[in-house]
Amino acid sequence: MAGLAAGSWWLNQRMEEASPLLEERPTPDGFYMTEAEITTAGADGLPRYRVIADEIRQVSLGGPTRLREVRVEYNVYSPSPWLLTAPEGVLSADQHLLELWGGVEVIGESGDHGRTAAEMERLEVNTSTHVARTESPVDLALGPQRVSAVGMVAYLLEERLQLQSEVHGRFLP
Repeated sequence: MAGLAAGSWWLNQRMEEASPLLEERPTPDGFYMTEAEITTAGADGLPRYRVIADEIRQVSLGGPTRLREVRVEYNVYSPSPWLLTAPEGVLSADQHLLELWGGVEVIGESGDHGRTAAEMERLEVNTSTHVARTESPVDLALGPQRVSAVGMVAYLLEERLQLQSEVHGRFLP
């Protein structure tokens, strides 16, 4: 019985000694969410873009926001919306720069031109100017037509893509 009491006392002492170490560790003031959405409205009050991600993580409050399995719906209520998808991304602390990487796809829908899809490794979106850019190689599909290039600028409030260099394609009637 005395041995059991001594063992209990010894274990209790070790647990009390370990507690202060846990309390001294700093806790982050950021946040973590799953299946989350960030919506930003335009001047007209309608959503300008939505960032939807399987995982949103901000390590420190007011810092950049890391995104995993990202879907960005841009210019949602216009006749020419854009959809941007990527495995990973980061939204800057001021929310003016969205960087996407890991195999980005940009899809534009237009009543005049149909579906346009572009694939690239990286893309930066300036959410203030509504312009997306990449210096990466780009594969562009305009319906059945295919074009490749290096670098692209997409004007997300307009129906306009601009390929930068080494543009190669073949259009068949």
